Amino acid sequence: MATWRTNTTTTDDAEAGKFEQIKGSFVGLCWKIVKFLLLAIFLLAEFCSVPKLSNTHANPADIRQEMDELIRTGTTREIEFDLEADLELYNTMMNLVSNMKYGDFRLEGSKAQEFWTAYAPAKADTTLDYIQFQSDERRVLLRYTNGIAADITMEFDTNYLYKAATIRYGVFNGSILRWAYWNLIGRFVQGYPCYVTEAALGGNGIRGDLSLRKYTIRNQVFSWSFHPGPRNELENVTEHWN
Repeated sequence: MATWRTNTTTTDDAEAGKFEQIKGSFVGLCWKIVKFLLLAIFLLAEFCSVPKLSNTHANPADIRQEMDELIRTGTTREIEFDLEADLELYNTMMNLVSNMKYGDFRLEGSKAQEFWTAYAPAKADTTLDYIQFQSDERRVLLRYTNGIAADITMEFDTNYLYKAATIRYGVFNGSILRWAYWNLIGRFVQGYPCYVTEAALGGNGIRGDLSLRKYTIRNQVFSWSFHPGPRNELENVTEHWN
């Protein structure tokens, strides 16, 4: 006896196939939207945000304790004022600017690093971004980095020294999720801590007590202005030169 076989496609199978196609298209569209939004936020953060500085008005004793804890957990010691190394750097730079005869000048890039290696051996593990000498005012401004996690600005004249260290989160440190969080969210909400030390100088050392303050630097996206760039950022928050 012959057996008849037929191939049939049910309505339920057709509807299920359409549903899966629609679901797949919807998920794909949502993923594209998410990637677009993340890219838009990142571009806004990089090119259309301005860093805003705010004083935390924290107690100096609490700031000192916080800095000590950061150093114990592996943060660079450059966040604190080094009585020996920083005063040695101050004396070296002030001797140079005091003996200048050809006006102001500025060093950047490889030339700056060559200068740094020769005149600041105690800072051998750091990289000089730039240094600027103002001979008439006998004033020096410099900026250097310690790895990729800290930016340090120092400025001084014949009777005053200023040091500000900004801790840069958002580096990998083995975690791409931490990097993504700080670049997309953290720097706008929590911001970066900036530790500022100031000292009056006289004779061969510091006159009086060190001034210690903590600031927070947050990126403000919708500021209606472009990012000022590293050369035009506020280099200090002291009132000494204002």
